[in-house]
Amino acid sequence: MDVDRILDHEKAERILQEGWVLFQQKGYRGVTIDELCARCELTKPTLYYYFQDKEHLFVSVLQYRLKGFHGVIDQPGTLVERLERIAISILESFQAEYNILLRDREHIKDPEALNQIRDAFHRELFGPLIRLMQGGIDDGELAGSDPQYLSLIFMGIVNNLIGRAAEFHMDTHSLARDLVHKFLNGVKK
Repeated sequence: MDVDRILDHEKAERILQEGWVLFQQKGYRGVTIDELCARCELTKPTLYYYFQDKEHLFVSVLQYRLKGFHGVIDQPGTLVERLERIAISILESFQAEYNILLRDREHIKDPEALNQIRDAFHRELFGPLIRLMQGGIDDGELAGSDPQYLSLIFMGIVNNLIGRAAEFHMDTHSLARDLVHKFLNGVKK
């Protein structure tokens, strides 16, 4: 195996990991390439070797972090188990509400890059979640007829609780269980 190729991959992965942290903390406009290079301990030419520009780096970071959510959703289990797994995965993966990252799309000028972001969210997260909701409707576990609407409600609940487990004196798993329970059963006594 080519050692330089392994090192190159590790550098690119480090850029993606550090970029994920920074973009969540500061938003697209708040992150500078200089800051990212300093965090990754590499030069600008090295970063630009992997990523054409900041816009393409942002797209790559989102694609990198979203990859795998569909695998979490598609794992076998009951509807409750699957919803809890995806809630835990989102709560543990995001430091800031995901809609902040979606809002940062306004800074992306390349239409193809915008399509890539939209496709990544749909392919990795919303599409599988919509299919899960449709299965719940088909099996009579969920009321309603619009799985997209149910997915948006669920994601809205999860999104609003990102980074807030301690505020409610819960760990991530307890928070996920509670929010799934409330999603499925409501809050009525």
